[in-house]
Amino acid sequence: MPAQRIPHRFGLLLYPGFEVLDVFGPLEALNVISRKEFERIGVPYVSKITLSIITTTQTLEPVSPAEAGDVGAMLAQSIIPQYTIYDAPEDLEVLLIPGGMGSSNVGDDAVAWVSQMVPKLRYLFTVCTGADIAARAGALCGLRATTNKQAWASVTSKPTSAATYWVAHARWVQSSDRIWTTSGVSAGTDGFVAWIKAVYGEDIGTKACQWMEYSAVTDADHDPFTGNNKDVPPKVECTCESQEHANA
Repeated sequence: MPAQRIPHRFGLLLYPGFEVLDVFGPLEALNVISRKEFERIGVPYVSKITLSIITTTQTLEPVSPAEAGDVGAMLAQSIIPQYTIYDAPEDLEVLLIPGGMGSSNVGDDAVAWVSQMVPKLRYLFTVCTGADIAARAGALCGLRATTNKQAWASVTSKPTSAATYWVAHARWVQSSDRIWTTSGVSAGTDGFVAWIKAVYGEDIGTKACQWMEYSAVTDADHDPFTGNNKDVPPKVECTCESQEHANA
């Protein structure tokens, strides 16, 4: 990919009850490729990567994975956001949406913000039930996608998921040139490494895994956690407006 086309403005959407590894697996890979060492092996401007941490809440209070009601974790590590959805940068190129127990509690304002941002993004990357938020925002209309297999029935049965083809046996799905969705938790790291290889180059993704001492799954169809879940074909067709929005 030409240097001027390498994306470097990333955003991370956080909400109370996010899943920790959904966030820190992909971020570890992103941190690694942002090191100046990667410029020395022929990938200019990766060290200019920036990350905006955006919260769905109205204040910049620390966001905890333990704030999802009775199912919240007893041990949790909070993240201090830099922006709310009301003042977040509008020039983001890549948006990462993690899953977690709190994803179903994400409010309409945050969903509307995602919907507004998607046409401006170069890439949308969801992990786990982050796909549910993307579906609510209309970003998966008419596309193939996947999500956490433990939450399969609850996500795929929602009316907002009805225009998406949900792929059960998938570690991740490249839903379009712009949109990637992954299965649950650790699948986010595998999918993000695959995204790095697709966007920055095979050698960069491989080098990142070496530095992480991480053996990434390289087969998008390798999903040992599918269980008895089955594909869920779309139940309705996309409207023209929704289709254009998803493919913008």
